[in-house]
Amino acid sequence: MAGTVTGKRNNPEQADRIKKLQEDINNLCGDQAIFGASPDLPADTQETDLEDIRAFEAVGKGISLFEGLQQHGIDLPHPDKLNEMQSRKKVLEILNSLSDLRIFLIGIEEMSGRKLYRLLWEQTLWEGCYVRKRNPNAVTLIDVSRKAAQSKMRQFLDGIMKKESVH
Repeated sequence: MAGTVTGKRNNPEQADRIKKLQEDINNLCGDQAIFGASPDLPADTQETDLEDIRAFEAVGKGISLFEGLQQHGIDLPHPDKLNEMQSRKKVLEILNSLSDLRIFLIGIEEMSGRKLYRLLWEQTLWEGCYVRKRNPNAVTLIDVSRKAAQSKMRQFLDGIMKKESVH
């Protein structure tokens, strides 16, 4: 379900660019994108964030998260080569590396280390491009379970907002 982003808009041309970015992202997400922003969010920040989201979602036009992690020194062996303990350690290494990019995974609470690592290795890490955001405060959430409600995502973001300033 797509929505619209509201924010401070400086000019009609920028509003048109923002709308076009939202349309592009929605198309990349199979018409499932949901947009929202604080009314106080500056239009320049909103536009930059949407450009980063479009780049992240444009899998095939850039290196995947998997390839980006490897290029930045993360060894990602085949899941069959790791036991439960090794898988947990590898998942923590991945989570820490992704958090440096302000990418956080949700929907992982009830998965074993092996199950989660296999899912990351076979699927999730191939679904987004490795993008260094221009706004260091921007956050990307990936629902690994594919079942998280929008309210759960909002709850996660609220937790981050209590700790620091995000938009």
